[in-house]
Amino acid sequence: MQHEAKDSRPQGGLGGVARAALLGLCGGMLLGGLLLLGQGLRTRLAPVDCQELSEVECGFIRQTAEEVGRMQTVAGAALLALGAAVVVLVRSRARPASTPQA
Repeated sequence: MQHEAKDSRPQGGLGGVARAALLGLCGGMLLGGLLLLGQGLRTRLAPVDCQELSEVECGFIRQTAEEVGRMQTVAGAALLALGAAVVVLVRSRARPASTPQA
């Protein structure tokens, strides 16, 4: 008769290395999202230098900066939301479900 080794981890739970990797990835997403959001806001709100440009070129540069800033802001906010959602998901699976006692 062979004895089977019992695993002390609950079935379906994340391993320590996988959980640490996910939290590290989430940290990178949160930091990247925060930096991208800040860059997008700075791009949208900073005045464009049009000293040596014609009026048409200056208008084009302003519109381009506004659109790029908008996309950076949206992408940064999306990264922040995705990173926060995965952190909440990983943290909630780490806690065992409480059983009601009667």
